[in-house]
Amino acid sequence: MKIPFDTCDTVIFDLGNVLIRYSANYCLDRYDFTPEIRQRIADAVFRSVAWQEGDRGTYGPDTWCEAFISNDPEIASEIRRVYTGLAECIQPTSYTPDLIRWFRDRGYRIYYLSNYSEGLYEMTKDRLSFIETFDGGVFSWQEKCIKPDPQIYRILLDRYQIDPARALFFDDIEENAAAACREGIHGIVFTPSVALDLLNN
Repeated sequence: MKIPFDTCDTVIFDLGNVLIRYSANYCLDRYDFTPEIRQRIADAVFRSVAWQEGDRGTYGPDTWCEAFISNDPEIASEIRRVYTGLAECIQPTSYTPDLIRWFRDRGYRIYYLSNYSEGLYEMTKDRLSFIETFDGGVFSWQEKCIKPDPQIYRILLDRYQIDPARALFFDDIEENAAAACREGIHGIVFTPSVALDLLNN
């Protein structure tokens, strides 16, 4: 797919696995759990409905951990240990500052649109400091809806008066990029090679 840089003036970024690296393994690798316990924690936390509902804003920082524990109460202490270190599931990328600069140097307005929970945000906001330089953005927990719900795209477009036909949206999940396309935005499935291709040309 040819990216229409010349006809766009706005870029919208997802965060996880676009401008930051997200992986449950980054967090779980810090502990010496048995394979069975590790699997149960992954199911109770990272692969659970409660994780998605955190993104939706159903659970805040004070209730999210208990929601995970309710998925597997027998390993409550292990889940609490992981929860205290949950920030480790978010890691910086080497290319993000340069990628942001690439778009800034070409006069683009820059926004974020991310499924993110308040609990994880409070733990990782120091790792997201680059968004303070953006022109704005939307976190799912604040709006009580998550991608690919069309409402969250419309909130961003309306709030910042963005012309969707002149906007690029990078997301690592094809379904989310496709949902952006249905709102008239140029949705692009992101991989690190997209960033490297831009920066090397």
